[in-house]
Amino acid sequence: MAEEPKGVPLSELSLQQLGELQKNCEQELNFFQESFNALKGLLTRNEKSISALDDVKIATAGHTALIPLSESLYIRAELSDPSKHLVEIGTGYFVELDREKAKAIFDRKKEHITKQVETVEGILKEKRRTRAYISDAFQTKVQSQLATMNTQ
Repeated sequence: MAEEPKGVPLSELSLQQLGELQKNCEQELNFFQESFNALKGLLTRNEKSISALDDVKIATAGHTALIPLSESLYIRAELSDPSKHLVEIGTGYFVELDREKAKAIFDRKKEHITKQVETVEGILKEKRRTRAYISDAFQTKVQSQLATMNTQ
């Protein structure tokens, strides 16, 4: 049986070690925060895609619409067949689908991204808690050293 790794109590670390630990924790926290923000952006874009599907549902052939290429760039397009939709199914791969299949793909993406958001959100909470513990230990160590210096 493998033994569980034993941690070192924060109170036993030097100020320099606590500082390094705090720096590493902050970097991890920033990484997960960026990941969280990116996932939320994906979720928003997916919601816009679902909304666009609903908007096109009532369109007829020959209908003119503004099609988003990015957040701020739209092109005018004429719908030749509003029942068919071009959907990205992977990195740079698109497929033409009917409305129901396109909606199913967007719903699956939404479910998957939502699970990822929840996972990263849990990690963020834990990292914030860890950062608070390290910060408290650092402050306690500084106060202790200042008190020791003042009594000498």
